[in-house]
Amino acid sequence: MKKYLSAVLLFIAAGCLFSCGGSDTAKYPVEKKYWTPEDYNTANDNIVAAKYNNRELPNLDNPKTADIFLKLVDTNNTSVVMNDDQLGITHRAKFGNDMFTEYKNLYENYSIIDRTDKYQYSAEFAEILKFGLHLQLYYISAGNEKIIKDADDPKAAEVIDLITSNQNVLIRNYDVYLDHINYEERFSDKALTVYLDGMKIYFPKLVNQFAPDGNFEPMLDKIAKMLKKTKNPMILAELENIKTLINSRVKKINGQ
Repeated sequence: MKKYLSAVLLFIAAGCLFSCGGSDTAKYPVEKKYWTPEDYNTANDNIVAAKYNNRELPNLDNPKTADIFLKLVDTNNTSVVMNDDQLGITHRAKFGNDMFTEYKNLYENYSIIDRTDKYQYSAEFAEILKFGLHLQLYYISAGNEKIIKDADDPKAAEVIDLITSNQNVLIRNYDVYLDHINYEERFSDKALTVYLDGMKIYFPKLVNQFAPDGNFEPMLDKIAKMLKKTKNPMILAELENIKTLINSRVKKINGQ
């Protein structure tokens, strides 16, 4: 009987080893082409559980979980919905809001600082920040589109003011991205390359397309401060490029 019980306990322990600590991939909907906010919620729940149990989070260095992480920051997950004109604006606006909630959870989950004051998941955190730049463009834009659609008079002063205010929120959120230059020493060289890509790809879209009537004075002030703070020559050069782009945009608006 003792031998039988020992065998049963051993079987249960082995089962726990494979089911409780087995493949992380099985816990994530990696087979789906595009992830919904519900899929992101499932992923975030799994990531929180991994953190609680001191387990490694999905990351780019682990071949077993790299595909999971790449799915988390796949911009097609948002673009496929936000750029689909066949979908109603109410649906797209809600989708954007739900995705933004999940993005904030991802931000929180991966912003872990280790004992050396470095980001534990440096490259992954930079990728999440970059993903956030993409998402917020469409999230705010869809919200403004819904405001215009629902308004009795889309050209009314209060409607225009609300849309401009939302554009300024978007600009301030991009300022938060620039805040991370204060902590560039927390990033690896690989992560700083990702961070730089975010600046190159999305800030021109912000200035020229998504917030053309916004107030960029606070961002210019932020850039002036970060130009003095950064020690990375490539980031310094890109800050100068963004500054030039904004000034050119302001001159164009003012008819200069």
